[in-house]
Amino acid sequence: GAAAAVVLGTNAAVGEYFWTEVSTGVLGLYNVTVGPAATDTGVRAATSALLSNVDSLAMIEGLSVPTAKLVEAVGAVSPSVYRSYSFVSGETIEHVVVAKAGERSALQLIHSAAGASYTANFNLEEGLVSSSSGANLVSTAMAALGGGWYECKAVVLVAANVTNNVQARMSAAGALPYAADGVSGMYIRSIVLRKQGLMANLFPSSDPANAAFTKQSVTVTTTTSPYEPVLIPLPPIVDDLDVIVRGRITASKVVESAVSGSPSTWQAKSVAVGDLIVWKVIAKRAERKRLNLFSNSAAVIDCTFDLELGTVSQGGAAVTAASVLALGNGWFQCTVEATATASASSNWQHRIFKETGTHPYVGDGVSGLYIQRSEFRINGGTNAFFSSEDLSTSSWSKSAGLTVTPNAALYLGLLADPSNIGGDPYDDESEALVGVKWAALGSSITIGAYYATLLAGQTGMVLTNLGVSGSALGLSTTAYPSYGMSNRIIDIPADTELVTLEPGPNAFGAQEVPLGAFGDTTYATHYGSLWAACVAIRAQAPNAKIVMIGTYSGGPGHATHRVGRVNGQGNTMDQFFKAEREVAHALGIPFIDISQSGMGYLTSTLYMADELHPNAAGSLRHATYDAECLRQMARRGLFGA
Repeated sequence: GAAAAVVLGTNAAVGEYFWTEVSTGVLGLYNVTVGPAATDTGVRAATSALLSNVDSLAMIEGLSVPTAKLVEAVGAVSPSVYRSYSFVSGETIEHVVVAKAGERSALQLIHSAAGASYTANFNLEEGLVSSSSGANLVSTAMAALGGGWYECKAVVLVAANVTNNVQARMSAAGALPYAADGVSGMYIRSIVLRKQGLMANLFPSSDPANAAFTKQSVTVTTTTSPYEPVLIPLPPIVDDLDVIVRGRITASKVVESAVSGSPSTWQAKSVAVGDLIVWKVIAKRAERKRLNLFSNSAAVIDCTFDLELGTVSQGGAAVTAASVLALGNGWFQCTVEATATASASSNWQHRIFKETGTHPYVGDGVSGLYIQRSEFRINGGTNAFFSSEDLSTSSWSKSAGLTVTPNAALYLGLLADPSNIGGDPYDDESEALVGVKWAALGSSITIGAYYATLLAGQTGMVLTNLGVSGSALGLSTTAYPSYGMSNRIIDIPADTELVTLEPGPNAFGAQEVPLGAFGDTTYATHYGSLWAACVAIRAQAPNAKIVMIGTYSGGPGHATHRVGRVNGQGNTMDQFFKAEREVAHALGIPFIDISQSGMGYLTSTLYMADELHPNAAGSLRHATYDAECLRQMARRGLFGA
């Protein structure tokens, strides 16, 4: 429709057009007609916000949109795209950049002059605001636009009239300056400075390649985004569901060099005295099983995690706690809590150790371990690491010769079978064991650092270990005390979901419990003690499933706990084996025949440390066999209603 007449100036003649603000932050195009008068053509200028929305819609459709690639110069640099701006006291200004990680993923928005000072750091891989500071900073925000693009915003309340450079800077992991390689960079679609509540860009252009912006230690070239359909923030949700439902998860494989060295990968982060540090790493063994988390300054940390046993050796003066949580199928969450003792930067290292010893050592160039995620939080803040789920990127420094392969382990394996990618996932019922409250009764083979801790790590079960070294269930006829194992039944938590009973070799070899006969029901005989124990377990934990783990023979070098020997009661070890099977079968109790794992009289040198107790190989064999037996029982419905 027609607009009110305007008084013409010398810059608008009849027949010409001009732009004027028709509503807050919106420009309209008018045509000068005779009269003189101006007519609203109905055309509106696209605001920076509208252009961003248009670009996002185009990307949803799989169309290409204009963008710019920033490539760093070589050397110790702080690559920056900036323009000077004169801030006015009392204004609230928004600095908004739409960006996507390339080889570099740390974006910093900064204005350093007093009166309008702010620094906002964004992690374009994690989609997180890493940190923010500045006397005039009001807030920072990060919004996912899909396809890895984020709108990064810093809001500042100006306290003085000041003119200085408004900068967008990139780096590898948030530290500036940094050692740049001359080929790495990131993508920026637009740079906008605007008054809060208005859409008009205070810069002459939003294109970082435009001559309106000064470039420092960086080359900016115009390019386009990929021709790929984008789903706005849906992908992270899909990824989360994929892990929950199918167990899918990716991990990097970190591999040592083939020379003498200290294989490690790290990021440098600064902390202040008194900062509370929580460092969590999800890892799994490969050829190497020991992961060392290390820092030698700011907060001294030196914790070594055994990714087979699920244990930790805590070290470092700054460490207040270190723990391991089994996630199932060999994956562990390794956690270190520490308090910074100095205000300084340190290299927070993931180091590979061999089976024994520390650094340095001569590697073979092929051995390593898997790291799925590493996150580093200070005082409960957001994760400070970049590329926390891909340690192959340039955000991570690597020791000489160390290699990192992304996506080397594709599945957490709780519900999915990696060999069956592309078809229906095979459910081996591993998930049914995760979190199961497990109480273990048994001898030294149970209470010692043998199969039990490993089995908890492989399955994710929560272990209450009630084993007693040197014990048996029933009446002892030797100097060994009676009922050591059965006395622990009362300690089984009432909410236990699984009880395993490992009667062990002591009933035959150490206590020489009278064998008795099938039908005995008291602890006076071996047959009777097996019966009585199972009845007592059922009474103590009515809702628990009971599984018996059979006994194996010690080797020919063991004096007492082996087949081929007649004990003081005139019995042989195979008679005790038979009693375990008969009672378990009669009472309907699932039985794990550990002798079928390959451990026994003829393999003592392979799997036993002292002709009886498992060595490392025997412990792993025992636990692995137990785990598969329990999964098989789960597939057959044991852990159902």
